[in-house]
Amino acid sequence: MNATYKVVFFYPDRHIEEVDEIFYSEEKAKEYGQQLLGQVLNTEGYLGKHRDGDGIFHRKKAKPSFMVIEIGGDKKYTVVFDSKE
Repeated sequence: MNATYKVVFFYPDRHIEEVDEIFYSEEKAKEYGQQLLGQVLNTEGYLGKHRDGDGIFHRKKAKPSFMVIEIGGDKKYTVVFDSKE
């Protein structure tokens, strides 16, 4: 059996989403992750406010990221791509 691929997305607000869609090539999964990354960078590029040592609230910039996970025929999960690297 051939491997399939999933995309796991990490949002700037720190929530994680495993995309429901299954991909049959690593490249298609990467393309989807890149598209989602572009969308999220335009809409969710900041974490919420946080307080610094002086008690002042600031907005901290954060970058979303994603991983492509290979699911082998033996149901073994392997990270094959990480957009942070």
